[in-house]
Order: sequence, then structure tokens, then C-alpha cells
Amino acid sequence: MMKRIAYISILLVWGCNSLIEKSAPLEGNFYIQDGWLAFSSSKYDEADKHFNTAIETNDSGSVFHFLSLVGLGWTNIYKAQMIEETSSNGYVNNAGENLNAANNLMLNINIEEITLDLNEDYSNGITDMYAGLALQRSYFAKQKSANENAWETTNESLSDTVRILYEESIDFSIQLESDYIFQHDVKLTYNDILVLRTENYLILGNIEEAILSFNQIDFDQLGFEVDEACEQGVDFDSSKLIECLCIVSHNGFCPFGDLND
Repeated sequence: MMKRIAYISILLVWGCNSLIEKSAPLEGNFYIQDGWLAFSSSKYDEADKHFNTAIETNDSGSVFHFLSLVGLGWTNIYKAQMIEETSSNGYVNNAGENLNAANNLMLNINIEEITLDLNEDYSNGITDMYAGLALQRSYFAKQKSANENAWETTNESLSDTVRILYEESIDFSIQLESDYIFQHDVKLTYNDILVLRTENYLILGNIEEAILSFNQIDFDQLGFEVDEACEQGVDFDSSKLIECLCIVSHNGFCPFGDLND
């Protein structure tokens, strides 16, 4: 009789542990959802708490842990945009750590273990991660180059560190498809990624690739007017080349005024 009771107790303990293991990921998913809801309402401190809780709740090798890191990375990117540029370094660094961790985790996740209902979330998480990394690297490069006056000098003066950051931003942006839309802020689209890529190529002095990126931009989606001549596309023979490329700069000003002298 005692053996039977002990056996039943073992089953109950095992059953409870199984329920905990199955419910924990679901609980983590709720935190992720709450994080994105807060993010969409521009409540970034609240989103930060939810994503951090999701990271603590989920297994370190799980899809939910990956999605939590992506969410936290994006939260830090938007936090950096909300404050003074000189105070944003910490958030940009944090975003890099979060998204780098997600990228490393992605390489080790067993695809076969991803259930059908998680496949879309995971796929969207990957594209959001690449977009986030492209933005983070570019922002980080600008911060690093601020002391070098990179906007006022030629591309040859960029340090190796800054140059690598811009190159990584470009590499991550190339991973995105032309129909990409950031689902948590639909104003951010592939068009913005092209603008960022064009700017990065310009900074690196790669005019040919800058032109290729520029000519893919959908000008109807830009939040400002562009010269009609620019909308028709640019090439090496166009006198409008530098002016047009500078117009689509994220900062709305041209850091390359001397290039067309």
C-alpha cells in the first residue's frame, strides 16, 4: 500500500512539474504581448519591465526568450530616440546587447522544436531583429563618430570601428524583404530601411551602392516632398546626385556638401 501511495505521489509531482513547464512559456508569452502593447502606446518603461520579466520567466534557449530579447532591444532603440542624443548612449548600447543576444540565440534554436502556432511569431521576430540591428548599428556608429566630426569630413577619416558598424548596419538591412513593415509601429517600413542604407553607403563613400538603394525608394511613402528630378532616379551623370541623396538623409540635412564641388 505504501509503495502504491509513493508511486502515486511521484506521478503527481511529475504531473505538476509538467504543467509548470508547459504553462511557463505561455506565461512568458503573455508578458511579451503586454510588452508590445505598452510599446505601441509609447509606454517604453512599462514595456521594458514586461520584456525583462519575460526574459526571466522563459527558458534561455526558447523561442519566447528570443522574442523577449527582440522586444527589449526595440524598446531601448525607441528610448534612445526619446531623449537627448548625448544621453542616449546607454540605451543604444543596451539595444545592441539585447539584439546581439537574440541573434546568437537564433543560431542555436532547434527549428524542428518550433510549433506551427509559433512559426509566424518566430519568423516576424527574426525580421524585426535584423531591422533593429540595422538601426542600432547605424545609431551606434553616429555616436562613435561624433567626436571624429565624421559628418564634416570625408569617408577616409572614419575610424575602423565606425566603418565596421556602418557596414554591419548595411549587412543586416540586406536581410530584409521589400515588403517589410515593423508590425509594432507601421510607420516604419522597408522604405525607411532603404533611406538608412543609402545614408550609410554615402557615409562610407560607396556612391554606386548608394544610388542603387536610392533608386529603390518609394517617394510616396516619405514624410516630406522630394524634388521631381530626384523622384525620376539618379545616376552618375546627374548633377542632382549628391543633392538628391542628401535629401533622403534621416537627419534632413546634407553632411556631404563638399562632395559635389
